[in-house]
Amino acid sequence: MKVRHAIIADDLTGAVDAAAAFAHRGFRAVVVLDPRCLRSPRGMGFPPLLKWDTGGKPGPPQIVALCTHSRHDTPDAARRKVRRACGQLRQGGYSLLFKKLDSTVQGNVVAEVEAARAGGGFAAALVCPAHPVQGRRVRGAVLHVRGAGTVHLGERFRAQGLRASGAIEAPMSVAKISRAFARGNRFLLAHATTERELGLLVRAVRQSKHRVLLAGSAGMAGILAKQMARGRPVAGEFQVSSLKFHPSAQATLIIAGSNNPVTKRQLEKLVAQTRAAVFVLDRFTGKDAAAALASGRNVVILVPVHRQPDRMILRQLGTLAPLFRSRLIGSLVLTGGDTAALVCRGLRPLAIAIGGEIVPGIAWGRLVGGLAGGLAVCTKPGGFGGDQSLARAVRFLAPPPAGAPTAVPWPIFRS
Repeated sequence: MKVRHAIIADDLTGAVDAAAAFAHRGFRAVVVLDPRCLRSPRGMGFPPLLKWDTGGKPGPPQIVALCTHSRHDTPDAARRKVRRACGQLRQGGYSLLFKKLDSTVQGNVVAEVEAARAGGGFAAALVCPAHPVQGRRVRGAVLHVRGAGTVHLGERFRAQGLRASGAIEAPMSVAKISRAFARGNRFLLAHATTERELGLLVRAVRQSKHRVLLAGSAGMAGILAKQMARGRPVAGEFQVSSLKFHPSAQATLIIAGSNNPVTKRQLEKLVAQTRAAVFVLDRFTGKDAAAALASGRNVVILVPVHRQPDRMILRQLGTLAPLFRSRLIGSLVLTGGDTAALVCRGLRPLAIAIGGEIVPGIAWGRLVGGLAGGLAVCTKPGGFGGDQSLARAVRFLAPPPAGAPTAVPWPIFRS
């Protein structure tokens, strides 16, 4: 039986993070940036450019993540985008599996979950933003975020227009979910403070006779992927065929727009350890960055997201296009969902084919198509990871020395 499932996320780093959880378990996973990839007159779901070659057995992605870029929209706009995404996924032959939420419940959670539930044909949605590994735990109906206080989920969601909800307390069981559904609840809040409790929750939903949409963090996506992968072979190694970028380019370009203190500490460690050159984005940044990259130095470009209009930032990012054409960049790191989305708008890739996780919460892949097709890319949500996470990501993405083997767990892209 072919596995063809879909994830909907409200920002780009969330989509990549959730898809990476499945790639880590051997699924062929892609984040779609151009929904036209989902159209196919033959019903195959993807054009040949996005098909993997696994030892002579080409096939489309098994997991597709679609980003609606709706976190900062009005609830009505977010609802429309999710409905449209559900239709695009159906057209491509993918069934909705998971609704990715921000683990601190930012965004239009109620509007998007209800739209995804209805658009995906689910009887109910079970919502739990817990991500214990990252210090996000749900006890009762309260989300505890390590270092950032608490969020009363019932109050937050009622303020977003939720009229009725049910609660499922630990320990999880199929019977509890069935009883909650029998009471007419369509929006269920669930408790989870540990990985084990989150795993029991996912298993109970998968065993339920009702179609229940799982809505949660990348932590929940990882557990779902692990349970789905049991009993199936893990994908073997793929060979990199040809890339548009010179493998000799050693420097990494880091574009950072997050104001989160976690990211600031990570950047400080990265600069201290690698002597990276740091610039603030403006229309003159490209020339200075090119000189630093040409000397083999990593480059950090700070982007004033939320302090300038998107159109102005896009114009300034456009001045960096010669950097990508010059083949000076060996890999790209993007921090913050809004920053990643703006950069991708400028580079215009069709998709990001996901390789897996570098560390939990930090995923990697390769851009498919566009100005930087073939470039290795890492995305990181602003508040995730330890102080060394960005430095580890840069080391991970560094091209191998000349003459080193090129076999990596990666797909061939056929045109």
